[in-house]
Amino acid sequence: MNGDQHVKIQKGGMNASIDLQGGGIHSLEADDVGIIKPSNDGHKTHGGMAILAPYANRIKRGTYSFMGSTYELPLNMEGNAIHGFAKDSTFSLVKESSSSCRLRSVLTGKGYPWKIRLDVSYVAGANDFKCTAMAHNLSDFPAPFQIGFHPYFTFSGYWSLIGDKPGAYLEYREKYFPDGSAKVIDPFMLESSEWKNIDNSFMQTGRIIFTTNGRKLIIERENLNYLVLYNGVYTEGKSIAIEPMTAPPDAFNSELGLLTLNPGSTTRVSFKIKVITTEEV
Repeated sequence: MNGDQHVKIQKGGMNASIDLQGGGIHSLEADDVGIIKPSNDGHKTHGGMAILAPYANRIKRGTYSFMGSTYELPLNMEGNAIHGFAKDSTFSLVKESSSSCRLRSVLTGKGYPWKIRLDVSYVAGANDFKCTAMAHNLSDFPAPFQIGFHPYFTFSGYWSLIGDKPGAYLEYREKYFPDGSAKVIDPFMLESSEWKNIDNSFMQTGRIIFTTNGRKLIIERENLNYLVLYNGVYTEGKSIAIEPMTAPPDAFNSELGLLTLNPGSTTRVSFKIKVITTEEV
């Protein structure tokens, strides 16, 4: 760990810098090539990979009901709640080696009175990188829970995203909020030439392969069956956010994919990125 509160881990050509403020990835490189674009303005969801918990993406008007009670979350400038408390929480370093680390924080906040202990582990391999998160309900009552991740994957020239299983495009009733219906995509294949402007949700349970000039990223997920794809202004025309999540936006209201953590219970999610250069394909 260095003085700017980043934990550095490395193995082979894989190098990662993990931020203790928010617990996410500041930067990730494979053989000196940036795989994840860092944030240029310090905002946790404008680059790197933010952790989104105990809710991910937007909650409409910041209001939701759970087990007969109504709660109000902090609002952003557009009048919705967004991205949870983890990205603004301080994480402690629980365990560290040259190629791995484990961080911990307790999540709670306005409109979310439960306490969730979140442990996030990162492991660098010679040509792969894995993130595992475990959420444990420390409260005396069941808690609604959702977790997601917000990595900005870099590309050069073009990108494509192909799944080994069919997926579905979630229809929206308004700009940010799925209406519960979906359109099947089979085969699951998205390309930059066709998706020039995207901020949409998808459901897909299999392995996905992200391809650009010079490399492929094979992405495998555990209990992260939804994706949000975003290539707006913060991607700077050189990255795309591929956000694996346990549930889509506004899950605290729609309950689609929403987890209920009973007192003392734990849920685990993970994703792994394997980097393959063009020469290896």
